[in-house]
Amino acid sequence: MTINARPEKTYGLIVGIENYQATNWNVNGPVGDAIKFADWLLSQGVPTDNIRLCLSPLTENITLVNNFKITSKPATEHNLVDIITNDLSQQTGDLLFMFWAGHGFITSERNRRLLCADASKNNWQNLDFNSLLLLLGSESFKITHHICIVDACANYLLESRGRPTNLGGKQFPSGQPRTDTQQFVLLATREGERAKVNSSAKTGYFSQAVRKALEHHDWLPDMEVVADQVKQQFASLNKQQLPTYFYRRSWDSDIDVYHPNPFEVAHNIPSTQACKFVDRHQPLEELHQLLQDNTIVAITDRTGKGGVGKTELAIRYSWYNLENYPGGCCWLNLQGVDIVTQLSEFAIVNDFPGFNIPENLSIASQLAYCWRKWQPGKVLLVFDNVTDIEQIKKYLPPMGSRFRVLITTRSSQLPYPSLPLGELPETEALELLAQLLGKELVQKELEFATKLCQFVGCIPLGLYTIAAQRSKSGST
Repeated sequence: MTINARPEKTYGLIVGIENYQATNWNVNGPVGDAIKFADWLLSQGVPTDNIRLCLSPLTENITLVNNFKITSKPATEHNLVDIITNDLSQQTGDLLFMFWAGHGFITSERNRRLLCADASKNNWQNLDFNSLLLLLGSESFKITHHICIVDACANYLLESRGRPTNLGGKQFPSGQPRTDTQQFVLLATREGERAKVNSSAKTGYFSQAVRKALEHHDWLPDMEVVADQVKQQFASLNKQQLPTYFYRRSWDSDIDVYHPNPFEVAHNIPSTQACKFVDRHQPLEELHQLLQDNTIVAITDRTGKGGVGKTELAIRYSWYNLENYPGGCCWLNLQGVDIVTQLSEFAIVNDFPGFNIPENLSIASQLAYCWRKWQPGKVLLVFDNVTDIEQIKKYLPPMGSRFRVLITTRSSQLPYPSLPLGELPETEALELLAQLLGKELVQKELEFATKLCQFVGCIPLGLYTIAAQRSKSGST
């Protein structure tokens, strides 16, 4: 059955936030993007009365808001919650279009949050986006289908020191899940990435790309095609940001089509140990291509000394590409519990259906059971800090299977394709040192900073050690 979402039975929740209570968060562009999206809905025949507009503009954009044909409310947490729970939830319609442009982040529990205009560093007013999706798809919300387009960052808020641990935020209650609802969610970034803004044009690059893609579609747009067109545009922008999407049900309820929801992919990716990450975007891309072309790939250390960022690169790759491995991302530790037990625990914790290794099997048979009974989808296995390749040979999945294996090791004598890491170029080493110690200090003592980089061989771990020693001693 194909959805017939009539424009006159379509509603819009359009949010653009530029002006925050914490003024250092202010950004120029989201209000203009929101108004343009509302204008697009109007051009498609959606009635003015069906569109709820929440805008918090910078002073220079107030006239833009006042001159628009739809009256708006400030995008505070109270106003947004009231509109969602007391207004839109009671409307009967075919489709809700939600567009959000503003700041966002991800908690340590991997929940996406959307910051409201009244947010400050002392009061993090925000909406729990995951719980909002559950509300929309429940019997507590009467509009049947939903398209959500979110132009907001998804960086990990709690990774840096000094950040709050109690974020509060509005979690929406939901009722019984509906069986007839379908959701499509298009996000500006994957987890861990920031949504970039074109300052000169006063627009988000993502919002701009969505508008351009929608120009080629009549009502109702094929959102999967729109998403792919947006991703193609970003491929040529080199903005170190990749839009992603998922939907909970297909547009055709007779066919089960699914693009993995990155919120729900099983993983045990370790926390990053680095408060700053060296600009390894080119190696990230090279690593991804290697894993598309090969079953087993290694990140190696061409210096043989360690500390070049092998594990950190593997962590970043795992996060950035989690949606590409819907079968899960399983990190394995050779120094602890045996590998079969780790695989089994991963499967049990993540509720793999029918997974229960029979007793009294040999290790080879237990592994064969794991590979056969693993949940559907492409899988990434990460063997971190391998000292001897012979340690893992018997634990490797079948060649050519849906499993991909990533190894980090100091050894360069491997029979597998590898991505060697080494010392940083001096300019990048200085950049990392500036991030760790402060740009002003490094610029002031540039000659001495350069000698420090050379002293540790421009190795990231050496630079972290210098920063830690300075922090501990409080010296300059």
